[in-house]
Amino acid sequence: MKQQARTIPGKLVDFDYNRYRLPTFVMQFRPSVYQDGDCYYAVLSFEEEHDVSGLGTSPEDALIDWNDKVCEMLALSAPLRTSLSAKNK
Repeated sequence: MKQQARTIPGKLVDFDYNRYRLPTFVMQFRPSVYQDGDCYYAVLSFEEEHDVSGLGTSPEDALIDWNDKVCEMLALSAPLRTSLSAKNK
């Protein structure tokens, strides 16, 4: 089945990542930042099933929220990696 592109609300923000001291994952992956009214979204992918997104009242807050979600996702995948490696032994 073909994936549909996700529609991101608002407009793309021209964000200078080098102007701020941001978390490592933000600097490594540089998710796109969108503004919709008073809300900002940081999004890495446009495929809804596979995206990681953060929300905030400023671009920096959205990027920090995005970084926190990436860290949570990696922490949740650690038990799965451990389980899979144990099965392969």
